[in-house]
Amino acid sequence: MSSLHLANIASSQLRLIIYFIIGGSITALTTYFASVGKGTLSAFIVTLPLLTALTFILIDADSGKDVVLNYARGLLIFTPPWICYVLVVMVGVERWGAFKSVGLGIAVYVVLSYFVRSL
Repeated sequence: MSSLHLANIASSQLRLIIYFIIGGSITALTTYFASVGKGTLSAFIVTLPLLTALTFILIDADSGKDVVLNYARGLLIFTPPWICYVLVVMVGVERWGAFKSVGLGIAVYVVLSYFVRSL
């Protein structure tokens, strides 16, 4: 897809719907694979940089390279809190169940993100 086509998508009134459909499709696919016992494949799809790559390209088409760089820096800043979130879920899911461990993981992520962002 050329940058001209991407610029047209980025300037389109339908762009948010397109972004939503892409993100929702990836979420549905990963949930399906996890539910049929293919958790490793599901995790691979989520961590595969396709969504991030697409986001980089669409941000560039919509707002330019400076915004892409800012977004990339943010990804790096929030990666350590995200790893802590995943670890909390892994440790907590057997003790408290998925709902509570995810909630606690998100709380840990938010608190750590606040501190990491303030550095």
